[in-house]
Amino acid sequence: MVASQLENLARQYAHAAYQHTTEGWLDSLRRVWERLAEPGKLKTLCDTDKPFFERKAQLDALLPVDIRDDVRNFLCTLLRDGRLELLDAIIAELARISEYGPEVLTARVITTVPLTDEEQTAFRERIRAAYGDRVDIEFRVDPSILGGVVVQVGDKVVDGSIAGKLQALRDRLVAAR
Repeated sequence: MVASQLENLARQYAHAAYQHTTEGWLDSLRRVWERLAEPGKLKTLCDTDKPFFERKAQLDALLPVDIRDDVRNFLCTLLRDGRLELLDAIIAELARISEYGPEVLTARVITTVPLTDEEQTAFRERIRAAYGDRVDIEFRVDPSILGGVVVQVGDKVVDGSIAGKLQALRDRLVAAR
């Protein structure tokens, strides 16, 4: 075999191993999230007025008996840090990384009304022209922005929403006092 064939084969094995390990985590985290999503469970665990050891015992009681130790430790870290409510978003991000790879950016286009197919295509073209093809683009509707559009790519946010402009104006007026 030539070097390029060996590199391609190595890449295929690495990708398979990566997906296998990630899928194991995803499956475990999804099973836990289903249990946490039951009414009142997550709220009880996120009640920081209770001592950590009590909340940890409650979490342990919810966890499947066959859950891996590294997943259990991760969940305990989220519980300790008061971030267990992020589990659903963590699962979504881990699924995205599993599908596209860790170097893929996520772009979110937020509008007050659903965009037409043509408008979505135009946004995709502009975002990919600026950031390349390794961008996962999500379109969301959020009436609270009042109008306009908010585009977030990675940690960069371009806020062209009416709500954002009103907040910026409010901030300038407060600073001018």
